[in-house]
Formats: sequence, C-alpha cells, structure tokens
Amino acid sequence: MKKNKRLWMRTIILAILLSAVIYTLYGNLVGKDSKQVVQVNDKAPDFILPKLNGEELKLSEFRGKAVLLNFWGSWCAPCKKEMPVIQDAYDQYKDQNVEVITINVNESELTVKNFFEKNNLSLPVVMDKDSEVYDAYGIYVLPTSFFLHPDGTVNRVYKGEITRENMSKWMNEILPEQ
Repeated sequence: MKKNKRLWMRTIILAILLSAVIYTLYGNLVGKDSKQVVQVNDKAPDFILPKLNGEELKLSEFRGKAVLLNFWGSWCAPCKKEMPVIQDAYDQYKDQNVEVITINVNESELTVKNFFEKNNLSLPVVMDKDSEVYDAYGIYVLPTSFFLHPDGTVNRVYKGEITRENMSKWMNEILPEQ
C-alpha cells in the first residue's frame, strides 16, 4: 500500500512538472508567433513613458500632430548612424505640427544621457526600460520607426536605418494639412 501511494505521488508530481514545462514552452514559442504587430493603417497603441528629466510623455497627447516614433538602442550600429538624420528631421519639422519621439529600449538613463551628449543630440527621448512599449508594438529589430498621421494611425513602419532621402519623403507623407 505504501509503495502504491509513493508511486501515485511521484506520478502526480511528474504530471505537474510536465504541465509546467509544456505551458512555458507554449508561451515562449507559440505565444511569440502570435504577438500582435502594429501595421500600416492600425491605430498606434497609446503609451506613457518617462523622459530623461522625469516628466512623462503620453503619445495620445500628440493627436492632431504628425509623429515619428523611433525605437533605438545606443549599442545598435544602424541606430547610431541614423541619429543625425533623425536630429535633422526634428530640427526641420518641429515647427510644422510634427513631433519626433525617440524611444530608447532597455538602457539606463546615464547611458542615454551620455550617448546624447557625445553625439550632440537634442531631440525628445523617452525611456522604455522594461521593453513594454517595444513589445506592445510587436518590434523584433532595432532601429524600427513608425510614421503616424495626425489622427494616430500608422502611415509607415520601417525596420532598419533611415536614409536622409527616405526621411524627407516619409515625413512629407504625414505632414498635417495647413
């Protein structure tokens, strides 16, 4: 009787462990494939993220303006190369009802401040320290940029380094009508 009880307990424990392993594998493998990806014509998911100065930025507060969202990391070579292009776009379009928001993914404030100082950047940056917004937008690579119409819908999603000529063309596609 005692032997049967031990065998029964081991079977239950093994079944529980096996269920946990299957659940974890499903969540990490199959669940990632079904991850929602923000696409052209979708409404951009709203978010609130902290700026470097501690204030919060809420995307929906920019409805009525065209918006460029750029997800980046200081360790990412293409991100580094496109930052001067994004800075120039910010300088050129900031007085034309356009907002440029750079979203740093998973880095410390000190790293981002040092990167901005070293590269003479003054464009807006927010911190996605836990990659929550990165995940909400279904991003897999950096840099990734979203060009948003003034109504908050996505006009274009671009993965990779943006050239000056593409930046100009794509920013003009989302400019609000005057």
